[in-house]
Amino acid sequence: MQLPIKAHYATLAMLCLAQRYASGELMPARLIAKQQRIPLQFLGQILQQLRAAGLILSTRGSNGGFQLSRDPAEINIAEIVDAVYSCGGNLAGADHANPMAKVVLDLWCEVSGAQQALLERLHLGDLLSRVDQHDSLNMYYI
Repeated sequence: MQLPIKAHYATLAMLCLAQRYASGELMPARLIAKQQRIPLQFLGQILQQLRAAGLILSTRGSNGGFQLSRDPAEINIAEIVDAVYSCGGNLAGADHANPMAKVVLDLWCEVSGAQQALLERLHLGDLLSRVDQHDSLNMYYI
């Protein structure tokens, strides 16, 4: 199953901010958008939602930007996805009296539960480690 592009972009933006967490450096939205090839207006909406969820902090002004509100190891991916995407009600119109529809609805609920459990186990710090591993594998030495 695939998550919406908004959740994908939100996770990319959070990874950018995670890379700068230790330094405390602010990152402007324009730079995140450029580095990750995210449309700036769309990123603006995403950053507002992440801020409303308490995952990031923002500072206005010429030296302003965004930063994580807490350590990347403490932010699970489910929090990021939940901040920008709500799937509640997608199956609200399902025919609960139909036994086949009920079985299929139960299946999708199980899939959703398994996906949620995985996203809750994975933390932003875990993804950052994967990025670092990937970068080290791509280094060439002369």
